[in-house]
Amino acid sequence: MKVLLADLPLRDWGLDASYPNMGLLYLLAYLRSTLSPEGVEVRYLDARHNLGQHIAAVREFQPDLYGLSLSSLGMRHLPTIVSAVRQAVPHAAIICGGPGPTAEPELALASEDVDLCVIGEGEETLREVVEVAALGSRAALAEAVVAGTAVRSNGDVVKLPPRRPIADLDELPFPAWDAVDLASYPGMFLKRASPETNVLVSRGCPFDCCFCSNPVWKASRPWLRSRSPEDVAEEVEWLYQRGVREVYLASDELNFSEQRALDLCEALASLGHKDLYFQCNMRAHPLSDELARALARMNCWLVHLGIESANDRVLAGIGKHVTVAQIEEACARLSRHGIRVFAFMMLYQAWEENGRLAWETTDEVENSLRFTRRMFRQGTIHYMSWQFCTPLPGSRLYGIAQRHGLLPHDLSGGYEHRVNMRLPGIEAREMQRMLRKGILLKDWYILRSGALSLRHLGRVWENLRSAVGR
Repeated sequence: MKVLLADLPLRDWGLDASYPNMGLLYLLAYLRSTLSPEGVEVRYLDARHNLGQHIAAVREFQPDLYGLSLSSLGMRHLPTIVSAVRQAVPHAAIICGGPGPTAEPELALASEDVDLCVIGEGEETLREVVEVAALGSRAALAEAVVAGTAVRSNGDVVKLPPRRPIADLDELPFPAWDAVDLASYPGMFLKRASPETNVLVSRGCPFDCCFCSNPVWKASRPWLRSRSPEDVAEEVEWLYQRGVREVYLASDELNFSEQRALDLCEALASLGHKDLYFQCNMRAHPLSDELARALARMNCWLVHLGIESANDRVLAGIGKHVTVAQIEEACARLSRHGIRVFAFMMLYQAWEENGRLAWETTDEVENSLRFTRRMFRQGTIHYMSWQFCTPLPGSRLYGIAQRHGLLPHDLSGGYEHRVNMRLPGIEAREMQRMLRKGILLKDWYILRSGALSLRHLGRVWENLRSAVGR
């Protein structure tokens, strides 16, 4: 039985992958640890190919089961990919999973070439799917009854009962790092050292911000699970011994529990590597001075902070459960301890209040820009992202946008520099003007603050091209 776990080939669209797909590396490692190596051979096909190279690798390996991982943005490419795969390996079972198929299994299964869709967390589901496929590949999957999947039955899409999530993430084997060359990936566009990669800390988030699409981890309860600090530290040490010198701690927010965050900082600091650097995502609250000190002790140099807007009305509307005052305090606290702040910012957000549409005004967007300028001058914000709020499938915002007719076009065509919602009384050219102002500031902050990886220098150029409308 040959299994190929694949990313979308990104080169045809001028894209690249900063990291290998950690989700697929976890799946590969899990299959290795739970299935007989004599009976199953598993390979990973990463995103750094064009379609021709991707299909050539599929044809060379001749898998019995081909599994494709897709984001919501990648769903528009699914028909092209699976059609080409079907021609290359007519006998193979073709399945797909990830955020896109989890949020929209009907769309994934609209392609007759797709035999099954994995919904939610994939390890145990994929193991069962492989065992079923081993009995007869495509024919066996047609009759499969596997929890956590969706299949076609008599022309309809049928969702099987959800899969219970893995309770203890420490039971999972480390990702199959041996399947990739980490030095060949560009990594984060801001960094202190190379090579670097990301390490999973938790899965999911206990919050439900309006804009957030987190369908894989929201497919079943609980929404949040975390690894023990000791298990994370063990993996980091393993990677350090193999040359890794910077780690992005992958968690929607490291401080979902302040005590858990403190324990993790202590475990990583105790490794004693002065040449090992960290980045992480955090919420502005709770973020105590004790936690900021602990982050500095473990050599965390950059915190990505979910700010989104500098207007309390907007923050309350989208469900952030944080205030502008708390954001300012968190930024100042981190900066006092020598930690730089990357501000996640979004413009023109929307939400509902008692069923009625509410949205962020241009004056409020201007206020957010003034906020970042002031904080940059004070040295409490050093970098930022700046893009339109996007209604992704799987988010509450997507339903709101559909109910109120806010979608101006087929969002499957791309997001970042397009007007993604048609808000009452706000013209598209006005929104684009605010986007351009923010992009220019964003690039100025990067150039002034430094730490831009030369492998990502083209990002600044592409942002500038977008800012001038080219």
